Amino acid sequence: MANTCSKGAAAAAAACLVLAVGSAPAAARSAVTVPWYHQQLRNDCEAGALRMVMAARGRHAGDRAILRRIGVDRVHYRFGHSGPLSGDPFRAFVGDPDGSELAGTGFGVYYPPVAAAARSYGLGVIAAGQGVGPARLRSEVSRGHPAVVWVDYLWRHLRTRWYTAYNGRRIPYAGPAEHTVVVTSFSGGRVAVNDPSRGRYTVSEAAFTAGYATYGDMAVIVR
Repeated sequence: MANTCSKGAAAAAAACLVLAVGSAPAAARSAVTVPWYHQQLRNDCEAGALRMVMAARGRHAGDRAILRRIGVDRVHYRFGHSGPLSGDPFRAFVGDPDGSELAGTGFGVYYPPVAAAARSYGLGVIAAGQGVGPARLRSEVSRGHPAVVWVDYLWRHLRTRWYTAYNGRRIPYAGPAEHTVVVTSFSGGRVAVNDPSRGRYTVSEAAFTAGYATYGDMAVIVR
């Protein structure tokens, strides 16, 4: 799948969505100055998002180096279905970071390994977890703290499904369009994001809240 179409979303649908939410760089003043980089692998938006946050704090590394800090589980590669090969994204990146979520060869990683990788590069982590609501997120971003957030690629609020990983953990999953972006500002009813797949743009607060809720308001906020 092309780099411009991350996490299994169809190119036509993605193009329509970006036009709807505003694909141009955000006009609103950013509370956080974060450079934008395109993700370097097909399916590694989490590493790409963390790379941008790290660069905003003067720490630089490529996606593959960041993934080594995060950890990649190529043994328990399945996701979305219970079983002995079902990976745990709370422990490591599940599957091939250069694979395809739609094809079932690569998925992603949730907040604990991303937060651990951020700390390993010397960043302070203010919050990491689910339940980091939009009001808390807005407050921290307005103080200049960039946030990596987990969303639906098409900014939908999808019903969570659950599967059992190899280690017995129950995993929430709403793919095949799991995605991460960096939030840089809230202004005028819109949220500015650095999307490692699609660039800088804004979405309405309603769309943001919907997409963000899909993974339980999951975020890693960096000091």
